[in-house]
Amino acid sequence: MFYNIFDTVPEQLVGNTDNLYFVLDGGSLIHHVVWPKQETFGDVYTTYISYIKRHYSGEVTVVFDGYTESSVNTKVIERQKQSTSGEIIFNENTVLLDPQRQFLSNLANKEFSFRKLASHLEDVDICTFVATDDADVHIVKTTTETYQKIKKQVVISQDVDILVLLIALTPDYTDILMLKEGKGKVKDRFYNSKDLQNSNLVIECTQKNIHSLRSCD
Repeated sequence: MFYNIFDTVPEQLVGNTDNLYFVLDGGSLIHHVVWPKQETFGDVYTTYISYIKRHYSGEVTVVFDGYTESSVNTKVIERQKQSTSGEIIFNENTVLLDPQRQFLSNLANKEFSFRKLASHLEDVDICTFVATDDADVHIVKTTTETYQKIKKQVVISQDVDILVLLIALTPDYTDILMLKEGKGKVKDRFYNSKDLQNSNLVIECTQKNIHSLRSCD
């Protein structure tokens, strides 16, 4: 796993504190939160709202992918190849019968879910941003543009590409924490952008990966 080349930092206190600014990867979030079974999509949206408020009080921005036909890249194509679910037309009152993972394996289902969830989050004053393409760069930009020395920036994501971009693109004066949340017996893993920028191994691997990412644009 590519994550294994990066050194972690000791576990940090992340939760309901006023000195943290969270930037959430909507793509990771939508998979990480377990959906209630045999409930409506309205109940699913409520579950996300409750989860965010419970774990990340204070300032939060959620950034979602927003794929269109003109913005489909290699990453999207690979995800779509794994699709095992048909496109489902649904509203808030629709009861979800397909398993969460199967439903989200269809790109159309996933994109519509992003947009509906973003709308519901905005209704309760949770800041959201829907990208016009892959959200990775936008997550890093949101983090650096909202950087404040009085608050610790914390990116929440499962995507190693975001960690690579944080290392490569964040200014030297920033000190950003990334949390790869664990699940079940898997523990949380914390990474510090400033510490990793000083690692020669990471610099070499980051440059190679950035070149790879650009070749897919």
